Amino acid sequence: VQDIRKGSGVKPSLAPSLNILDQVKNDESIKRLLFCGVGCAVQAFRSVEDKLGLEEVFVLGTNCADNSPTSNAANEFVRDGLGIDDLSNVKGYEFMQDFRVHVKMKKTKNNQNNNNKR
Repeated sequence: VQDIRKGSGVKPSLAPSLNILDQVKNDESIKRLLFCGVGCAVQAFRSVEDKLGLEEVFVLGTNCADNSPTSNAANEFVRDGLGIDDLSNVKGYEFMQDFRVHVKMKKTKNNQNNNNKR
């Protein structure tokens, strides 16, 4: 019991919750859906919910997380998800209330502004 209590609480992490939506849309046998995700994923889901042809939808929103499970996953997200090829200039990123990812960049000759919004 003590071990279970030690592991209790919210342990937010990002998950590819939206990746399944094309399959849901193309599979007419799926009529009900429970969507779980962080706030920005829920907002994205809500923007396409009406196009999925579902009869019933349940949404479970979780705390936002500005983390990745590994440094490789974070690098892949910045490179592939945000389209930033030169990771050496990225200081960090944050998921913001405006539903965009704000990337903090090192100041360079080519980049006088150290913030980038995606």
